[in-house]
Amino acid sequence: MVEILKKITTIRKEKIQKLGFSFGHSIPQERIVPLNPPKFANPLLIAEIKRSSPSSGMIGEIKDPISLASYYLDCGANAISILTEEDHFNGSIKDLIQVKNTFKKTTILRKDFLQFPEEIEISYKIGADMVLIIIAMFLEDKQTFEEILLEIKKYNLTPLFEIHTKEELDFLLPYQPQIIGINMRSLHTFSIHKQQGILLKNQIPEGIKTIFESGIMSDYDGYMIGSSGFDGMLCGSYFVKSKNNTITSLIHSYKKSKNPANRFHKNIFKQLANNKPLIKICGITNLDDALLACKMGANMLGFIISKNSKRYIDITEIKQISRALKTLYPEVLKIGVLLEDAKDFQQAKELCEQNFLDSLQLHAPDNLPYFAKYNLLNANFNFYICINYENLDDYPKNEYLPFILLDSKSKEKGGSGKSIPLEALKELKNTGEALFIAGGIGAHNIQELLNLGVSMLDINSQVEKEVGKKDPQKLQEIFEIINNHYQKL
Repeated sequence: MVEILKKITTIRKEKIQKLGFSFGHSIPQERIVPLNPPKFANPLLIAEIKRSSPSSGMIGEIKDPISLASYYLDCGANAISILTEEDHFNGSIKDLIQVKNTFKKTTILRKDFLQFPEEIEISYKIGADMVLIIIAMFLEDKQTFEEILLEIKKYNLTPLFEIHTKEELDFLLPYQPQIIGINMRSLHTFSIHKQQGILLKNQIPEGIKTIFESGIMSDYDGYMIGSSGFDGMLCGSYFVKSKNNTITSLIHSYKKSKNPANRFHKNIFKQLANNKPLIKICGITNLDDALLACKMGANMLGFIISKNSKRYIDITEIKQISRALKTLYPEVLKIGVLLEDAKDFQQAKELCEQNFLDSLQLHAPDNLPYFAKYNLLNANFNFYICINYENLDDYPKNEYLPFILLDSKSKEKGGSGKSIPLEALKELKNTGEALFIAGGIGAHNIQELLNLGVSMLDINSQVEKEVGKKDPQKLQEIFEIINNHYQKL
């Protein structure tokens, strides 16, 4: 078991031995409140009463959990999560009893590190409708896990099974779970890895409800969570720390992402879940090159909207190509590529809203998360950023996007033909980050990038016969190398 879990569960076990499964609190002899299983709205938003955590320290003083729960419900939350772990999260069974007794018809999740079958009866009596079961705690204790499942079934509670890894998912699936929460926070480092969590979600069979846990920091997270196919989200720290209508705007962003035409994140992570890199052919300026790249096997096409680029394509041409691709190659994603220009940015956003583009690729300035004076944390459209990368110091420290595209450093900010040094990419790979790579990719170096296990290759100038015009032979050579590589695996 991971060290932090071992520490928490060891302390809990010692307290249970001294105080009993109620941790010394007075609890009802019988359940006196109705049982309310979760109802999956759009989304199921579980708002959390959370005072502190090992990763964040003190989050907020909550003197009146009833008032906070009332605020959550008024803003649109349809379930309340209450931490009852006392030593690391400053929670209490008393909080859960008070909130459930006040909001009898509300779904209440007991969030704790439940270790023993006897704790399920306690959870039922104090008014919990759902219980969190952390799979990492039971990988080496299948018997206890199965005993807990029997108790959950006996009291008709709803389990939210929390996983972090593919190993935990494989352990859980034979038990036919109905709801799985994916925690984006690593139990080893406490860091957030949204990309890994979304990839894990794509390995969960259809029909199982999925909940996004941890790392929610902005409205854009709501949009990204919805567009990635999650059925709900569990959020605590962001709500406790923030003011104003964070819940309302988060729900709005989630719903905005549910446009049937919005397939960007789903397509991206479905491809990555197959352990094959995404291939983007950028600098498309005409329909013939677009169709050729699609025929060869491109997953994404890039259209450069910045007028200063030698590969600029105007809006009318993008629309014409987009219409053709929707008929002939509907699965290929169309990406608008631009530098920080307010007018270009507005036009590109409109193309996304009109479904001519699936996402924007923003070549980032230094003042992220702002772009063209727009706060990207409030975005309700698909985008990712491209940064000029040379070493680990260039990589963003705060992950608020599911992936970042890396390009070589050059005055041109793209399309220079210059490559990122391979050793610099290996160094980043060793930190656990996935590699989404642009810059100078061609037949001369693509094999070594494939050997490195890249997640995305953004190819442009090295497959041109002249600026803005693709070379069929060079494109064919590139795709032959890619196809041969994966046929050998």
